[in-house]
Amino acid sequence: MSIFSGTTPQLYLMRAQLIAQLREQEASPADWYRMLEAYYFANGLYEQLQTWLYENAIWTPGMKPLRNPASRVVEFHVTHLWPGPLDKALPIVANNKRIVEPIQQVWAWSNWGRKKQLATRWYATFGDWFCKVATRSKVLSLTADGEEKRKVERVFLQNIKPEVVTDFDIDERGFVIFIRLDIPKEDNEMHTEVWSKAGYWLYIHEKSAGEDLDKLGEPVEYRPLSAFGIDFVPFVHAQFMDVGEKRGVGSYVLALDKIDEANRMATRLHQLIFRFGKPTKALLANGNDPTGRPLPPVKLSNQSDDGKTEEHDDDVISMPGTSKVEYLIANINYDAHLKAIEAQLRELEEDLPELSYYRLKDFGANISGRAVRTLLSHAIDRALEARGNIEDALARANMMALTIGAKAGLFKDIGTYENGDFEHTFAERDVISPSAFEDAETIKTEVGANIPLVTSVRRRGWSEAEIAQMAKDKQAQQDQEQVSLAQALLEAERRRDQNQTAGDPDA
Repeated sequence: MSIFSGTTPQLYLMRAQLIAQLREQEASPADWYRMLEAYYFANGLYEQLQTWLYENAIWTPGMKPLRNPASRVVEFHVTHLWPGPLDKALPIVANNKRIVEPIQQVWAWSNWGRKKQLATRWYATFGDWFCKVATRSKVLSLTADGEEKRKVERVFLQNIKPEVVTDFDIDERGFVIFIRLDIPKEDNEMHTEVWSKAGYWLYIHEKSAGEDLDKLGEPVEYRPLSAFGIDFVPFVHAQFMDVGEKRGVGSYVLALDKIDEANRMATRLHQLIFRFGKPTKALLANGNDPTGRPLPPVKLSNQSDDGKTEEHDDDVISMPGTSKVEYLIANINYDAHLKAIEAQLRELEEDLPELSYYRLKDFGANISGRAVRTLLSHAIDRALEARGNIEDALARANMMALTIGAKAGLFKDIGTYENGDFEHTFAERDVISPSAFEDAETIKTEVGANIPLVTSVRRRGWSEAEIAQMAKDKQAQQDQEQVSLAQALLEAERRRDQNQTAGDPDA
């Protein structure tokens, strides 16, 4: 039986072997991704491993993922990389303002308001994010030789789960120049897509993922890239952590051994507490017969031949006066064991600083935002690095979508990629947002230092629409103040005239 068989991860003790085999190209990276996904979902993480070891006559203590922090680490990045509505999560900064609306239209076609969270979840879990710039088109007509004439109706971004990416290559600029996808379908059918500068191929077969292309038969479809109106492979790739390898490193990968050790310690503590159905009491006979020899153990009516007794929580055991029940649970300092587990989890926080975020409640409700950002500085630095990597890839995907959309006539008068018209970035913003009071204090300080108000609020992440509304509100306030001042002057003039009239006897 292969250690890679089945659809769920079966590796824990053999993780080192898996890494070695991956480096030697003897195993599919999909097995590695599936194992990481099992850590994220946590439930049943070690059961498959236990089954494989049992079938191969290898004994190992059972384990349960009782202290598995993987999902919490991932969800920290899901809720802090691109949180909230799109205009706040991904504020576009571009010299060519004409591309902003088309990019937002691509996001709308992509349902990116929801799909961006899936992107960050896979990104933090697997360490890799693959995105395809796809199109939806309709057939207009057929040519004489049966070729379809199509019209592109929309272009959108499509998240690609890393486990279906069997192989890929990038150039020195980080652009994907070759990629192969093996996508399982129903009834053991496999769809293999191959994209390169030479074109696009689709194979439909029943062989395993990663099978040599020469063994897949003739492709059911082939198109040159020019048929899509492009001269590039419409995929982008981002690494959560770039350690110089082809694929990235996920948010908790570097702490897997420590996670397993914490789970092993917690499992052992639970075994000691509950003993998992093993006998917890012993019946002792302390008397002697007339010759001074010890009496045999007392046999109860519900006792089996092997000496075990069926018990329930409400059992009452009647015994001779010289017999007693003694508990078998070891006299262990459970509190010390629990503190050892807690110390292991604190050590995990050194490698996974995102876990500190979930302990903020221990500091009480009055902790300031500035103090929070100080406590989470390491986690924030990790999130900023990950955000920079994925946003660089997202910007490239947007530029691809603009190129395809412009050539299809979906977007007009937005310039060209070759002229640099599609270049854009995303505004800097905080991973942990400051409170409104902190923002107000910062803005007040900067304005006092002769920094323009508009510049200060733009640094705080205000959108151009919000800045324009602020200017409009300020003008309205000034107009109201002018009206109020004029009314006050008229009222003062009226009262002065009344007083002068009241003091004139000839009036």
